Amino acid sequence: MSVADGLDGLTCVVTGGAQGIGYAAALALARRRGRVAILDIDGNAAEHAAGEIAAATGVRTIGIACDVSVDVDVTTAMTHVADQLNGMHVLVNNAGIMTPRLARAADMMLEDFDRMIAVHVRGTFLCSRAAVPFMERARYGRIVNISSVLGLMGVPFRIGYAAAKTAINGITRSLAVEVARKGVTVNAIAPGYILTEALRKRLQEGKLDYDTYAERAPVGRWGLPAEVAHAIAFLALPASGFITGAVIPVDGGITMRGDAGEDIGPRPASTDDVEALFRRDA
Repeated sequence: MSVADGLDGLTCVVTGGAQGIGYAAALALARRRGRVAILDIDGNAAEHAAGEIAAATGVRTIGIACDVSVDVDVTTAMTHVADQLNGMHVLVNNAGIMTPRLARAADMMLEDFDRMIAVHVRGTFLCSRAAVPFMERARYGRIVNISSVLGLMGVPFRIGYAAAKTAINGITRSLAVEVARKGVTVNAIAPGYILTEALRKRLQEGKLDYDTYAERAPVGRWGLPAEVAHAIAFLALPASGFITGAVIPVDGGITMRGDAGEDIGPRPASTDDVEALFRRDA
């Protein structure tokens, strides 16, 4: 692995990193030799995840309790990370919450909408604001924001989540221009339907139907957290330095599909074969 393909000597922060896409991203960064700090509202879960990743990779990994929507939490956590892990070079703004109740806009509870904005948008802003000075001093920075296909498409009954993810796309582009000449890039990943623990639970509870959403994707299946994590990890590398301000779908082709549902062939029954590939590489 060349220097441009590794994260040796760099400190990486992943918010909401105790599970799901965040955990997969933290693991992917550690496997590329980056020191990793996992920030999560559940401090015990963050420490547990950090311990697992450190044991699996041999890379120093720490877990810190942090509510990304609270300014003092973010400032304290970021300062601690920089002190403990020698600076800050990569930030993955992954912390988020799922839509608690699907509802028409006219029926949506204001507290649900406000919480979406607080965690996703305010959290992304606060963490980025705290991280940028460290990155500018280092003349190296990579910020990767986690958006969603719901920030690129019109999907009903999720207006709070869609608004939050669309705002993250705007933050990504605006901040990318501000910091580009300081050696810092800012990009966003827009995942499609990913088999995280939370969505697996919803599938098991019958709140979502696997086949319905898999059929929408040209690849014919849901994605895996590890597939999103590999895209995040690439954007963290020195080799990605000419990419900034981009919002990149990792969605199996959902956002680019323009047909009216024509038959494009049989789809995979599951993601088992893909999961096996990732287990082989672990």
